[in-house]
Amino acid sequence: MKRIRLLKRFWNTPPEGRFLSLKEITAFGVYSTGCGLIYSAVTTYVVSVTYIPYFYNIKSIHAYLILIIGYILNMFLQPIIGNLMERTNTKWGRYKPFILLSLPIFSAFALMSMWIPQYSMEKSRVIFAYISCAPVITLSTFFNNMYQTMPNVITPNTQERTDLMTPIGLLHGVAPSLMNIVAGPIRAAYIAKGMEYMGMRIIGIVSVGISIVCVLCILKVKERVYSFGIEEEKMGIRKALRMLKSNKPLWVLFAALLAGSLREFWRVFLIFMVQFRFADNVQTALNISGIPLSIVSFGSTIAMLLLPIFSRKTSKNRIICYFSMIGGVCLLVLGIVGFERIPQGFISATVITVVFFLASVTPITLLIPVMLGEIADLQQLTTGKRLEGYLQNLLFSIPLLVSQVFMLGAWVWQNAIGFEPKDYAQNEVLTETQQHIANKWFDAVCIISAVSTLLMVIVLWFYPLTKKKVESLSAALREKAMNKQI
Repeated sequence: MKRIRLLKRFWNTPPEGRFLSLKEITAFGVYSTGCGLIYSAVTTYVVSVTYIPYFYNIKSIHAYLILIIGYILNMFLQPIIGNLMERTNTKWGRYKPFILLSLPIFSAFALMSMWIPQYSMEKSRVIFAYISCAPVITLSTFFNNMYQTMPNVITPNTQERTDLMTPIGLLHGVAPSLMNIVAGPIRAAYIAKGMEYMGMRIIGIVSVGISIVCVLCILKVKERVYSFGIEEEKMGIRKALRMLKSNKPLWVLFAALLAGSLREFWRVFLIFMVQFRFADNVQTALNISGIPLSIVSFGSTIAMLLLPIFSRKTSKNRIICYFSMIGGVCLLVLGIVGFERIPQGFISATVITVVFFLASVTPITLLIPVMLGEIADLQQLTTGKRLEGYLQNLLFSIPLLVSQVFMLGAWVWQNAIGFEPKDYAQNEVLTETQQHIANKWFDAVCIISAVSTLLMVIVLWFYPLTKKKVESLSAALREKAMNKQI
């Protein structure tokens, strides 16, 4: 009975020293589930360098260019939105209005991109791909950035932000994991009918519809950002960069993310590894792909569960380094050994699942938003402004853009090997030549991912915001803030 009373009290009243009630945490969790569903639906199953050429039946170079265009547009959009957020003050808060205004636009383009066109002329398919997929990249990146930033504005307690990301991260990852289980059989069923595009349309309608309902729960979450009373001033790019110049933790983290921008290059081609290596025909491989792909996704869950423990004992950058080294070494070994040497079927499926599970056991996607919040706290303490729009650009948008530019460089290697995704569309069984080409490219993908991961670890090791410094920073910010009563 005592526990029930505490639970009831916690539903509306946060524990002492904390800011979020269970009601708000639940609402934020539902919102994060919606973000995870719509983001993964478009970026995993359609708008990627593998699936744009695969579904639209166009050359892979277009996919790389579409993603670069999308990220360039987002790079210009983010500071504009950031400036507007700094000067916005509504009864819903500063951030939520932008989430709500972008939701219908993002949803429309997401549906458009997943409504795979069946035009007979390649030129028409290319035009449709650019018109639908480039805006999806821009909007999905903005949408995901807002989700990652929200923990920093709903609580000023840095440990609460870290603790929050464990249950929230689990919910954010639930939707893609469930989708992995159902998407494979849906695709396989329509491949058998020669209508795989219909399966993607169904997945698009369902995922976008559920996401809209879930994202609206953000209205139940209160924003809490310390204000020093000078945020209304308009901020230009040059002035912002001058203010950011002395923020050493920002630039170290920025350099690390650039070095590690291809650390998850393997994810782009994972579904093809599954389709071509799990069985000797694609339909069988897709039918059995759900559980292995969910196991790979579960790697991030392990990191989430361990995060509250590790975050109390060591600095966030060291946590990322320790976990990332394991994944980087596993990828490097797999790339050097080679897919060709691993028998197709059960053995190959087991090796792929284990290696990419270990590569997934990293809390980086949970900790980078928290580290951004700490960097914003430092920026606010020293200059009076958080400049989160510019921080998002430096820590989210620009590394994503750089990753696409680096991927375009990797495409040169891909083109030299001769791996063209559109050549594998609707193929039930691959020829020996197709298998050989695919295996060579998968080896290259693993090596590229491993090198990028290990370079990131080297740079991130020198990140200067230790756990002790973060605690001191948080205390100083509380003391200086004008609106202590939240």
